[in-house]
Amino acid sequence: MKQEKEFDGELQYLESYRIIPEGKDDKIADFFLVLAEVFNDFKGIDFFEKLIINQYRFPPPQEVSVHQGEYSGLLTQTRKIFIGNLREFLEFLKENKEILQTTEFRDVLDKTNKDIQRRWKNIVDIALERESEDIHNFTKYLKEVRNNVASHYYQPKGLRIAFCNFFHKKRKIEQNKLAYYYIGETMETTRFFYADAAVQEYLRSTTQQNETGFDYKYKTEIGAILGDVSLTILRLLKAYLKNRPK
Repeated sequence: MKQEKEFDGELQYLESYRIIPEGKDDKIADFFLVLAEVFNDFKGIDFFEKLIINQYRFPPPQEVSVHQGEYSGLLTQTRKIFIGNLREFLEFLKENKEILQTTEFRDVLDKTNKDIQRRWKNIVDIALERESEDIHNFTKYLKEVRNNVASHYYQPKGLRIAFCNFFHKKRKIEQNKLAYYYIGETMETTRFFYADAAVQEYLRSTTQQNETGFDYKYKTEIGAILGDVSLTILRLLKAYLKNRPK
């Protein structure tokens, strides 16, 4: 029997014209509308990731089964989507850097606390590749992941190299002796695990570390930035919506 759960919370609202005025260009309003979309996208991916972790058995890395393939494949998807969306968000900030200097935006930012302002500065520094080679390398990393496995299906070279590295060049272990998949009659009962393996191998190769290199990078460096982005957008939108003119 299906167990139905409810999303709870208290609805809040503004008149729609106070968010986006009809028949009038408002770049600041457009900018904050995109920020709201970015927040929702990150929340949705985070929700899906936690749903997998909380609802399904964690399989040990050496396990070879449909369950292990589905579990690790779905988590890999959430992580590559996170990385791709983070790259798109930073590109959005770069393309709209003039808005960040406007009086209207500065007024909103000034209504947040010093911690949020510091986090926002760090995010903008990354987007504009300011100050350090580490920042430049990080944005380059995000771009490479997005172009090779998170988006741009028309560029399969990176994925193909990763497939060959995992299945043809690595020491043979249980996971790469064969290219696994399972095909049923529906999307639910079908998955091509060898494609997930190629993505996972690509992500591992980008860290220049051992098998756990990408997991560590994701949980620390990337995870910290994703946390800063979501918290900062939340606080910016809270200040922005609270002070929209009537």
